[in-house]
Amino acid sequence: MRFTVRPARREDARQMLQVYNNFTKQFVGSALRTSKSFQRMLRRKDNISWVALDNRNQIIGYVSARLEKRINRGEFREIVVDPKHDFERVAKPLAKKINSAFIEKKVTAIQAGSLRNPWYDKLFPTLGFFESESTGVFMYSILDVRKFLNEISQVFINRLKHIESWNGLAQIECDGLSLLLQKTSEEAKQIVWTNQPIDFRVKLNAALLTKLIFGIVDPVESLKNGKLEVEATTHKTPATEILKQLFPQTQFLIMDYW
Repeated sequence: MRFTVRPARREDARQMLQVYNNFTKQFVGSALRTSKSFQRMLRRKDNISWVALDNRNQIIGYVSARLEKRINRGEFREIVVDPKHDFERVAKPLAKKINSAFIEKKVTAIQAGSLRNPWYDKLFPTLGFFESESTGVFMYSILDVRKFLNEISQVFINRLKHIESWNGLAQIECDGLSLLLQKTSEEAKQIVWTNQPIDFRVKLNAALLTKLIFGIVDPVESLKNGKLEVEATTHKTPATEILKQLFPQTQFLIMDYW
């Protein structure tokens, strides 16, 4: 697949938003953005953004970065690629454009925060970056369980889609509130209510749910230690496999720099 790259323009905001929405469905913590969010980002003089376009002139990826003039440092903010395309192939030329722009501006350092993004970990070392341990602390607490379950539903829907050998009704029960997810061979979706029997149920509290979502604890170990409960009627796909698909430990959190 051939594509071209060019500097981002204000009129690219709508397409950049669509690529962002497609990309972040598979991760935890996507920020709620609008076209105006991207327009504001593209207006700021200290921001540098490039886009990648396919042969139909549609945006398939972008990179945004910022020049911190006060400390003379260049910062990669995010690299986003539509999941239908190869991340590294599309992202690398975009990252090189930003890297060259920072070098041209004679910055004293260039920073690229991966937040354990496995794609970033492959991309940036090839550009000469090295990893530095951070002393920052990130803390998160669920205050409204019902609202949180609704907001995080799309993440679980996308994870269920990857279980090819299992179809059925899944329930995530947290502190007495439930998220119901229906998976068939054609689709996975959230449902509000059903009288069908539950095929897979996981029961846990909000504190453990937070840790599992951000990959802090092992879901299978939590099951063995009695910290969560699982009920399953499926025999073809082991319950532990479904549990691991819902709560994988290899992931990263998307932070909104804007």
